Amino acid sequence: MSTFPKVLSVAQASAMCGLGRTTIGYWIRTNKLRANRVGRKYSIPVEELLFFLKSAGHRIPPELAEENSREPFFRSFQNCWLYWQGSTHSKNCKDCMVFKNHLNVCFTAKNNGSLCCPGKCDECQYYQEIYLPRIQFIHQIELPATVYTDLCLWGGNKKCAQLFEVQEKDLIGMGVENVVHPDSLETVISETKRMALGGSDAPRTFVIFVKNNRNGKLKVDVSVYPLRKPSGTFLVLGKPEKG
Repeated sequence: MSTFPKVLSVAQASAMCGLGRTTIGYWIRTNKLRANRVGRKYSIPVEELLFFLKSAGHRIPPELAEENSREPFFRSFQNCWLYWQGSTHSKNCKDCMVFKNHLNVCFTAKNNGSLCCPGKCDECQYYQEIYLPRIQFIHQIELPATVYTDLCLWGGNKKCAQLFEVQEKDLIGMGVENVVHPDSLETVISETKRMALGGSDAPRTFVIFVKNNRNGKLKVDVSVYPLRKPSGTFLVLGKPEKG
């Protein structure tokens, strides 16, 4: 197991990148590099440093490159109200149920009347920067595919939207109860819990029914794969029964 730190101080980042502390501090003050303030000091998530260096065309330190050689570079996770902090977008954050309840994934509450975010999830910069890059791979899959956690979808590909008879943008934050037929809902919930607990006997392939306007329900063979990153997420592939 890697013991490489997940966060760095300004001094550590400076030494690692071979740059002055003032340069690192400038990147932070100008919001080019996201860092967390702890008292009078900053801690820099390694994911953020990697993402910034890569996107800005800067040299990536050998130790960082070696440690993350097989990993794509993503922005680190942060709550939406922290992401928007200091922008005009944040003016309603304190009145939003996502902030009040400290929900980690804001778009799962998009149908709640207390959500104060004015934009659409599929057009949201926060969603596009933090979540969408992590699930883009599903659009290369020929079968209906989605990524979900806590019984809510993060998104799905075109064939998944067709299977569920919704628009692709509507899959963002959709609860499984909206697409899984009541006959299979208990199965989905129980198997998800078992896989989340890492149970060795949890099946990865089983049959469920999804809601269907023409027939009431449609039989689908699903394969569920726990993703290593982000922890607690699952890739689901579906194969509808031919009829």
